[in-house]
Amino acid sequence: MRRAHLLKLLLSVVILVITLAVVEYKIGWYSLLTSWQGFSAGTLALLAILSLSSNALRALRIKISFELPAARYPKMFYLSTNHNLLNNLLPMRTGEVAFPVLIKRYFGIGLMSSSSHLLLYRLLDLIALLSIAGILAVWQFNSLAAVGLALITVTGLLLFDRVKRLVVWLLGRFSSPKLTKLAQTLAVLPTRGGHYGAIVLTTYAVWLTKLLAFLGVVMQLSQLTLVQAVTSVAVADLSSILPIHGVAGSGTFEAAFVLAGKFYAIDTSTLLKVAVQLHLFLLLMSFVAFALGWLVANVFCRETSLQAETE
Repeated sequence: MRRAHLLKLLLSVVILVITLAVVEYKIGWYSLLTSWQGFSAGTLALLAILSLSSNALRALRIKISFELPAARYPKMFYLSTNHNLLNNLLPMRTGEVAFPVLIKRYFGIGLMSSSSHLLLYRLLDLIALLSIAGILAVWQFNSLAAVGLALITVTGLLLFDRVKRLVVWLLGRFSSPKLTKLAQTLAVLPTRGGHYGAIVLTTYAVWLTKLLAFLGVVMQLSQLTLVQAVTSVAVADLSSILPIHGVAGSGTFEAAFVLAGKFYAIDTSTLLKVAVQLHLFLLLMSFVAFALGWLVANVFCRETSLQAETE
């Protein structure tokens, strides 16, 4: 097992080195980095706010999902930014492990319960990303078809609870204690009513702010149309689920962005340049959000401690 992990790590490093070399050969890192000078301070600030808002909304989703007290929100924000950073840096979504561990550390919630909530988040994330990207892309050609896609999405979300109950019933057919425990955990997941609706709406807010930030970067740095940008951004984001990619997602993120753009017969060098810049923005904002989350959590803890001492 250790050997397999070492081989995957070595492969990730190799992919990173190849990506760095290809970018230097095709574009040049100096040319790529200096192109950010075309952004005004106001535009960069707006894109950064949108990106940070996405992280803040993820924390809000945690609060809503687990019905945690608002006073603990700073810790939720720190947890969310920590989890997001690890997901962006570690391969094969191994950063997901941080979520149940941190939830248990900060809020005392069991691993099984937090993992089932994380599964719910990821399923809703996938639906939100695909539906938003699909509706934006289809709207450019046929508004009626876009409305139809929106209605299909709403119908699917309304049927979510029935699908969950079917899964719970199937798991209950087995005599395994572990599967029985899993069925019990899934059964109490909020998949109907106002609680579920609030989670869904927050998920869509997360992705709207994130996609707006990403699309702002892409369309500022290139001549891609909205449809082209949406397609490339959505496919690039989905590349994070691949089993193998370079360190911090390098290589596969760019490859997915380029392959999606090639569907529109766009020049490879143009696509690669934008893909790398978008990836740099994603990583930079992950670090900024994490630093902000750490600062907010520590200031909050300090103020709480001072209040406790004065009382």
